[in-house]
Amino acid sequence: MPNKLFIIVLAGLCLGIYAGYLGNDFVFDDQVLVEQNPLIKSAKLLPAVFKTEIYEYWSGPQSFDRMYRPLQMLSYFLDYRLWGNLPAGFRLTNLFLHLINAVLVFYLLSVLFKNRLLAQCSSILFLVHPVQISVVAYISSRGDILSGLFILAACILFLRFLDGSHYLFFSLSLLASLGAFLSRENAIFIGIFLALVGFYHGGLKRRYGVIAGFLALTFFYFVLRLLVFGGSGLALHPNALSGLARAVNGYNLFLRYVFLLLFPHDLGMFHTTPFIHKITALDFGFLVCGLFVLAVFLSFWKRLNLSFRILTFGSLWFILGLLPAYFYFDAYPALGRALMAESWLYLPSIGFLVIAVSLGLSSKTGKLILLALAIIFAFITAASRADWRNNAVFYERITRFLPDDNIIQKNLAAAYIQDGDFDRAVAVIRRLEKYYPDTPVTEGLWGQYYLARGSCALALEHFNRILVKNFFTNYLVSLCYAKMHNLDQSVAYSRLSLKQNGLYRPNIIHLAMLLESAGQTEESGKFLLLAQELDPKQR
Repeated sequence: MPNKLFIIVLAGLCLGIYAGYLGNDFVFDDQVLVEQNPLIKSAKLLPAVFKTEIYEYWSGPQSFDRMYRPLQMLSYFLDYRLWGNLPAGFRLTNLFLHLINAVLVFYLLSVLFKNRLLAQCSSILFLVHPVQISVVAYISSRGDILSGLFILAACILFLRFLDGSHYLFFSLSLLASLGAFLSRENAIFIGIFLALVGFYHGGLKRRYGVIAGFLALTFFYFVLRLLVFGGSGLALHPNALSGLARAVNGYNLFLRYVFLLLFPHDLGMFHTTPFIHKITALDFGFLVCGLFVLAVFLSFWKRLNLSFRILTFGSLWFILGLLPAYFYFDAYPALGRALMAESWLYLPSIGFLVIAVSLGLSSKTGKLILLALAIIFAFITAASRADWRNNAVFYERITRFLPDDNIIQKNLAAAYIQDGDFDRAVAVIRRLEKYYPDTPVTEGLWGQYYLARGSCALALEHFNRILVKNFFTNYLVSLCYAKMHNLDQSVAYSRLSLKQNGLYRPNIIHLAMLLESAGQTEESGKFLLLAQELDPKQR
């Protein structure tokens, strides 16, 4: 199939599979990063995305694991200029970028292995595999798509440089690498990715010095993080595990990620598994089984007509791509378990799929299996669109794969409250109370519940039990007092919320209305102008 026709086929597949997702709402962090984010809506505030981490305007600066992704935020700014606050527009961009990545996978594998059919089948499976849903359908995963795009582009441009020694391609590869650094933190391994593709391409022999330019760029990236964030720019979360225990848990997760690619069912964005502190008989059996299957596979690779070159490249790419997961699986101590995220498979899945396709193309039966898998995967991906319809549906699904005490249950309760599904909200809050009694988590949810039901006095009782209130809680307290016609208290709490977060537009508009009611029209007008500056498209 000619390249142009193949790209048209890829585009048709991508649109056909993911078109059903375009009508879904903003979910999870989309509301913070996109829907309510003033930094992506105002050209005046846009420079702040190069000086802050992506959640800083909402939750304040963190002391470690800081997410510096200015290109992700810049892409949202461009989306907003085109689509406004329409979720379909942002998802359409994700869909388009995913299509580009599938095309880049095709070109990269074509150049490396000179096998068009292998490259075509691998790119199709990459495009339709259900594990990619949590990246394409989830707007907040834009960083994964962008970093994947820039890493793949850097690899292709680097190979073009090795083919002809044209330093234009070397410079473009450096530029693409910089784009990857500014999109997601996994780009710190880009020098290894380039060394890997250069080695298997064959053009890197006796020219390993060219990798120094990318290592220098990596050093520059670390310096940039230090300049922007100070010492916290290089700080990682405190490790829950170290040494042998970390290696054992990392291997356990490696096997589970392979299983997820082989059998992509019950997908829910996040998965957790208990930490292995002491190896039980069940753990030992699972780990040994994984080693046994791997050993058998390697011992029969020649009989399977699997190219050793493809086998080793795919394995190394997969392992390299999963390195961030190894460092971050214990980053959320509140879970008490090792975290797995389907989005962490976006780039490494290429290595796994090229091995699977090479194996399938070795026989007629294998080719039929590949065709069947592509059809099944495409069907699963298209049929999963309802799981991302809105926040309530989304949280219902992902909490199924997390322990009962997971803190994400609070998001599910809040979604039910927002939808007016109060009975379900109460059930979730009471379930959370078993694990978090008399804490800001449950007190805040009860406050939101009673506020939504119009019982402002009861809402205030719960909000006032929270000793340290954040800007959002103070905003809700102000709403309570406003509904109780206590103008002075409402203004006081709204001003306090504004002091804690001067960019939260709903509170600014609320304060402007309060001041107008109090006859302070001049100050009210100033706040309305500020609200318009934060979102010029909203009048």
